[in-house]
Amino acid sequence: MNGDTVRFIRSEGEGLLRELRRELWLNLTGRKTGIRTKGIYGSRRDLLEPEFFLSLSGSGSSDEEERARNRLLSSFLAGAFLGGESSDITDRMLALESGAEFRACGKSLTLRSAKAELLSEPKRDKRQEIEERAGGTLSALNTLCLRKLGILNECSEALGFGSYGALLDATSCPGITRIADEAKRFLTDTDYIARDMLGWFFTNKMELGLKDASIYDMTRLFNSAELRGYFPKPDPAALAKTVVEGMSLAPTREITIDSEKREGKEVEGFSLPLDPPFESALSLYPAGGVHDYESLLGCLGQALSFGYTDPGDHFEFVFLRDESLTDIFSALFGSLVYEPRWLRKYVKIDAEGDFLNFLHLRRLMTARLDAGRAVCLAELSECGDPGELPEIFSDIMSGAAKCGADGRSCLAELLSPVGAPFRFKAVLAGPVLRHFMTESFDEEWWRTKEAGNFMRDAWSRGGRGTAESLLTTAGLKEPDSKTLVRNFEGALR
Repeated sequence: MNGDTVRFIRSEGEGLLRELRRELWLNLTGRKTGIRTKGIYGSRRDLLEPEFFLSLSGSGSSDEEERARNRLLSSFLAGAFLGGESSDITDRMLALESGAEFRACGKSLTLRSAKAELLSEPKRDKRQEIEERAGGTLSALNTLCLRKLGILNECSEALGFGSYGALLDATSCPGITRIADEAKRFLTDTDYIARDMLGWFFTNKMELGLKDASIYDMTRLFNSAELRGYFPKPDPAALAKTVVEGMSLAPTREITIDSEKREGKEVEGFSLPLDPPFESALSLYPAGGVHDYESLLGCLGQALSFGYTDPGDHFEFVFLRDESLTDIFSALFGSLVYEPRWLRKYVKIDAEGDFLNFLHLRRLMTARLDAGRAVCLAELSECGDPGELPEIFSDIMSGAAKCGADGRSCLAELLSPVGAPFRFKAVLAGPVLRHFMTESFDEEWWRTKEAGNFMRDAWSRGGRGTAESLLTTAGLKEPDSKTLVRNFEGALR
């Protein structure tokens, strides 16, 4: 690929991502219900030619930076091609999530607002009603997801891959099969802990048998009134400032935090680099409870990883990242809510006994859900009949959650424009990276300038870094499920 072509990709790519991310931000935060990704992709049709990807995909180089450039640009071009071809379906999916209403519990709800209700609704019969009434809209969304998946598979074949999953494995996160194998081992090895402890807490806190529970009951269990009493609604800006100042970090510009509740807003927290390193934004839907804190801190870690890039660097190193790398920083910051020292100092909680076990059980079940998604992702690349995926996903996620789960929602998660399908890789790295941080800096690494310097150095490399290079720099081996299992066995007593 000649220099003029690369310059064209950089120029058009930067414009595409700026417009696309801002449009997603407006839709996912409920600021507008209309979505026009089709128009954004359509205005840059010249960029979306398969030949651009094919001209890069086979190129090899002994230079590390050149390999990073080719990897990032290949991933971007593949994503742009797939996104452009499926943009009409994406627009319809986003509009359906935020705009299509159904009646439940005397309210008009959308799929997004239903998530918020399920997070905070204390009465089980009302949670069941919401879940039941949402079924029709969720089925319509799932139909669109299957159509989008069909387009993604066709586009992947046009780029020389057997399926969309195979393309992801090659361009975004090499080793999907290995991660899925580790996820399966983790689920097997923690099955007894999850079943026994989750069953005990369901019985004692909700008078509910495990076999009768749904994943929405589990969501409520871990965001119950009891936990909200310990974790009041946070001041997002103040909490973020505490973390940033504790490590003497000084982002180029203050990160925008949207914590306003509004119709059409995605309840799950997310972060988008709108104009790195100058403008990053994160969205939070505060309901009170540990969920708010973990979500905010996780999004903050992801946003900060874009905040120290040289703005004069090339497009690929400023705007593009190894998703597993940003997931690792998100998981590292989000895990602070499970650190007794951090809780004691900043939330004034003395976490011990059953309360600490309850928190670690929540961490375990979150990890098991991420492991389930990793297994689902592998199925996505191997399943011969996409129509069977919802049922397959239901079985996988119900096993991971130890209670009923609807696989239709899992397919939507894996195809979300701001999802994190490879998050289990970051979960695997969590214990070994935390050990490195405490051994290298302090038991309370989150308040040391040296830890901030370490992360700032990693972030300043921009897209050149990968999850593997970060772990190598930290002197860590490739993490596996055995280390993660031992970590939970030590934490849950």
